Amino acid sequence: MNSNESVPKLYILNSPVLTAYGEFRFDGPLEVGDVSSLLNGDFVSAVGHDATARFLSLLFDVAIPENRIQIHMQPGDRAVVIRLLNRLEAGQTFGSPEDIAKVPYEIGLLTRTA
Repeated sequence: MNSNESVPKLYILNSPVLTAYGEFRFDGPLEVGDVSSLLNGDFVSAVGHDATARFLSLLFDVAIPENRIQIHMQPGDRAVVIRLLNRLEAGQTFGSPEDIAKVPYEIGLLTRTA
């Protein structure tokens, strides 16, 4: 790898978003055990809501901090994504991990391929 190339990053996101122009692949749903093993190494949390960060920490048995940042995925970067299957009512928020657990969700893996 030359000095102009960066090491691919792994992110964790609280919604499936395209963070830049490019080509992406979204695979899933993933099993909790598969995600836990992915999160066994270095990752960057971009989970901007406390209750969601706590829910994901409990779900994957890994400390996932609340970290309200904007990311720009580069080719080769991946992101573990929680995808809620029901849209929340206008103005509705989650106050606790238990609130999130009541909503159907899936976990996917977003990869920027180019």
